[in-house]
Amino acid sequence: MRNDHPRSIKLPTLRQERVAQIQAWRWTDLEVVVEQVDDPHNVGAILRTCDAVGVKNVHLVYAQTNPPRLKELRHSAASAVKWLELKRWNDAQACIDDIKKRGLELRVTALSEQGSAQWDMDWKKPSAIVVCNEALGASKMFLDQADAIVTIPMRGFVQSLNVSVATAMVLGEALRQRTVPHPAD
Repeated sequence: MRNDHPRSIKLPTLRQERVAQIQAWRWTDLEVVVEQVDDPHNVGAILRTCDAVGVKNVHLVYAQTNPPRLKELRHSAASAVKWLELKRWNDAQACIDDIKKRGLELRVTALSEQGSAQWDMDWKKPSAIVVCNEALGASKMFLDQADAIVTIPMRGFVQSLNVSVATAMVLGEALRQRTVPHPAD
């Protein structure tokens, strides 16, 4: 767990040193799982957000369809793809087993009465955030094995946000909790 804020530290002037410093800031205990998100632009936006907040590992789970091609992702994610560790899965259970084996909590985003708002969760804990296809929602497999359900509070007429926007909101809260000192810390 790091509380240092990258903006408060001067980056080295040499590119290789800057890259090494930024990669050292990456969270190794905060990961994102993208389940069956079809639109490469949404996946690209999710990958850019992961890079922006310091997520290192992203799991792409496509048990029912083929994932977007790497060429599509490189185009829609700008340069974020080259800075992330992408792991592709065609078996959701294998992905879940890998995450749990490494001690991360599985937190699934879903519309649910049992869900908690992103700001009501402790994001300093090692976690994997599952985001999913907007039309289908999270699969039963992920929901059944979730350690927590994340439900973003909504006050308008729409039920949910675009998956990339929802991902940014949840990761933004995780970043805030991990970088802004709390009075009890």
